[in-house]
Amino acid sequence: MDVWAGRGGTYNFAQEFLYELLRLKGRGNCPPDACAGCKQPESDLYRCRKCAPSRLICKACCLSEHATKPLHIIQKWDGEKFVRIPLQRLGLRVYLGHEDGSKCFMPRTTERLVIIHSNGIHDVSVRYCNCLQSVPRRQQLLRFGWYPATVRLPATCATLDALDLFHALTLNGKLSAYAFYKSMIYLTDALGIKVPKKRYQPFLRMIRQYRHLLFMMRGGKGSERDGASHFEPGELVLRCPACPIPSVNLPPDWKERVNQYIYRKTISLDACFRLTNLHRSNQATDPSLHPGAGFMLDDAGDYGLHVLKNASQKDMNTCSGFRAIAHADSKNNTGLRCTGVVAAMCSRHEMVSPQSVGNLQKGERFCNSDFVACTALRDDHELKEVCFSYDIACQWIKNFLTRMETLPEELQLPQTMETMPAIPKAHAPCHQIECQVEYAMGIQPGMGRTDGEAIERVWAFVRMCAASIKEMGPGSRADTLDDQFQFHNWCKLINLGNTGMITLKRLVKARKQSLKQVGLHEDFTNHLPADTVSRWTEGIEAWERERHHAEIENPYAQVVKHETEGQARYRMREAERLAIEQGAPRLHDTLPTGCLALGFSIEQQQQKLRLLTDGEGTLTQGQASDIQRKREALSRQIRLFRSSQLVYMPGVAARLAAETVARRVPIDVEDQKLWMPSDFDANIRQTVCSPGFPAKEKELRITQCNDALHAMRDCERGLRTYAAFRRDETDGQAVLTRSQSSIKTIEARRDFNADKYRHCRRALERLDPGGAWSVELRPLRQADVNNMTGGGFDIDVLMPLGEGAAELSWIWANETGHGIDVVEGKISGCHMEWLKSRARSNRWTEEVNVLEEEMRRIPVTLEERAIWWDARRESENTELGADIKEGIRAYAAQQAATQRTLVGAFRAIWEAGGIEVDEAEDWNETNEAEEQGDSEDEDDADADTE
Repeated sequence: MDVWAGRGGTYNFAQEFLYELLRLKGRGNCPPDACAGCKQPESDLYRCRKCAPSRLICKACCLSEHATKPLHIIQKWDGEKFVRIPLQRLGLRVYLGHEDGSKCFMPRTTERLVIIHSNGIHDVSVRYCNCLQSVPRRQQLLRFGWYPATVRLPATCATLDALDLFHALTLNGKLSAYAFYKSMIYLTDALGIKVPKKRYQPFLRMIRQYRHLLFMMRGGKGSERDGASHFEPGELVLRCPACPIPSVNLPPDWKERVNQYIYRKTISLDACFRLTNLHRSNQATDPSLHPGAGFMLDDAGDYGLHVLKNASQKDMNTCSGFRAIAHADSKNNTGLRCTGVVAAMCSRHEMVSPQSVGNLQKGERFCNSDFVACTALRDDHELKEVCFSYDIACQWIKNFLTRMETLPEELQLPQTMETMPAIPKAHAPCHQIECQVEYAMGIQPGMGRTDGEAIERVWAFVRMCAASIKEMGPGSRADTLDDQFQFHNWCKLINLGNTGMITLKRLVKARKQSLKQVGLHEDFTNHLPADTVSRWTEGIEAWERERHHAEIENPYAQVVKHETEGQARYRMREAERLAIEQGAPRLHDTLPTGCLALGFSIEQQQQKLRLLTDGEGTLTQGQASDIQRKREALSRQIRLFRSSQLVYMPGVAARLAAETVARRVPIDVEDQKLWMPSDFDANIRQTVCSPGFPAKEKELRITQCNDALHAMRDCERGLRTYAAFRRDETDGQAVLTRSQSSIKTIEARRDFNADKYRHCRRALERLDPGGAWSVELRPLRQADVNNMTGGGFDIDVLMPLGEGAAELSWIWANETGHGIDVVEGKISGCHMEWLKSRARSNRWTEEVNVLEEEMRRIPVTLEERAIWWDARRESENTELGADIKEGIRAYAAQQAATQRTLVGAFRAIWEAGGIEVDEAEDWNETNEAEEQGDSEDEDDADADTE
């Protein structure tokens, strides 16, 4: 670029290019008064911008050369500049109906057409053939390469080149039809003075019909007798060739073979709330052109009936981190026909499954996800295992088999099929630790290195067209999404062998890492007592075999259970009630635990009231009145508390009286000191309080601290989830402003619990300095609150990605024992680290086996598809003409050749890397020496930082 721009004193090519572009605005070196075609003298000269911009010809030569090129842009030299002039104005008439280029000897009268081409919008005069053997006008136009907007008396057409161009742009760049049409207007008249008559609506109709026809052609419908009128569910979809298909790419005895996980299908489920749709039309006036034959489920079919039957079902939002979302953008659902879509797709290869995208009517509900998950497996009931990767799998899998009974019988999964739920790796840290150690992708046997996040990458591809499909009718939107998903599948298919999910590089890396991790795990195991390893192995293998049984202990789930404040209060009240029944005196109607609980409640209300009154700015009249009411209610509660406090803390009366005398000005109720047992010095506490009362406060304070930490962890998970949700699923200033307010609300709740923890811990320090409680309940710094590092369960990393040297936040340590015991700030935990080492070793070995099996299946599936196309070379309709039959044969041959070309390309890439897909290799032996030599290679540096 520096050379072209002439920087640094070099020759300025930019100036040269500028002059050459300006030169094209003139006549160049052409003779100024002679035609370059017939060589005759001529004053009126023309040029074609497409044929030869520097060649000037006369009117007769121009018309002769453009008899079959009526859409070229012609310019006339008017003495000082070129001006655009339509060929129609020069007298060009396009004769249709004779494919040899000859003119019909008895044409119809001249008719005017508007043609949308890739270089603009043109007015063209045509004369249709009127011979005895002539075909209807629409067919004459199609055979000339012009697609008519109507079937009778068409007045608008689009060239196939224009339709193909728009189709490529909208698939790759998500260009809207309106933007394309406006671009054609600009190319026609950039000044906006001679704007062509509006043809936007006909253009929309043509592009919708055209991509529907392409969808049918690529689905083989042209070979059927009445292929354009009937469709089987999902038959037009381009399917994943690497996934297991029992009747196509699996060996006959696959059910009896070991390592059944290589024949497992992994399905990713998720919802996208960007793909909304307004009430612009309805199913009756705008139905899909191929309902149920593509990816989108038909709202007027079984899917719509199933959703209607479960209309009262609520959103799935009960898990800790995801409770923060609660579908926060539901406030903006007014006027929407659907609030998004839920989809299912192949998790390893990112190819969308047939009939696996359904509209969401209101939030993400079980009925939508259940139907989509089961339709994605409609043709795979022979499989023995299936894994569902879902960001809310912990909720969705509960009662799934029971809910499945309400689906149509043909969709219900067979009882012989084992279903395995899993949470995608990037979503796992947003869940409670109980969910992570049960459903984390990395600990599921047979999953290899699958991350489960495939569907998020698909949403990133598709949601770019969200703005345009929001305004469409239901049928047009469904057809558009079908087209987008089909293109996405095609891109994934052609990249499977080279730059996609299954690459030579990925397999080579998996083999090296498998050797490395197996060696590390064996070395780790050899340094442990044999009986300990045997016991650990027996435990983890039992859980992997029977992990769905509640009685089987999960070795990963070393969760520390803390008694909540509510549970402690109930236990202590029961003990007090039992003591009274056995003869202990009852000093007050409120028992000691109830007195303390009331005091704690008042403390929290005081804290909340201080937050309201300490803010900046002036209070409104309504806010001031609300604060006054809260102060009055709080004052009544304090008086009620004092009545029981004087019984259990008789010495507090003197302190309250002295405080009243010393007070010079009245104080607000939120600033009144309650004088709990912890507020007194240890040397007088026993004289102020009744026996056992301070011990009860200590017991309850410990539970309060644990509850506050638990609430802080929930808030942190909610913030992580909400931040990701806002990034991926929201746009627009109004929505982002509301989401920012929601984030501030969660942060305020986290900070409130942080203050509560500090207050309760100070009370514990006064009640029992240096007690056993201080080991877990450590001082809470502001840095711990602002950066709560940790909390995620991952077999690959001990720290969050990119924070390998960060200090593990102690806040998570007392929640779980998943390999984390805080001893002087260091990480230990031999049992859990051994489990993680074993999981890493197994996952990499499984990845190698799964990749090799998938690379074997891809050529088999593509060859089967090629044979399928070979069988469609001959049409079922024997009444068709020879020309149409030849076209059907040519298209089928082209498609079959495409499949075999892909097979050859994939095999060439793999074999160039030393991979013989059809032959089994003992790669453990052949690569062992190479692995030892590459142990310090940067790519293999450390699996834990992968």
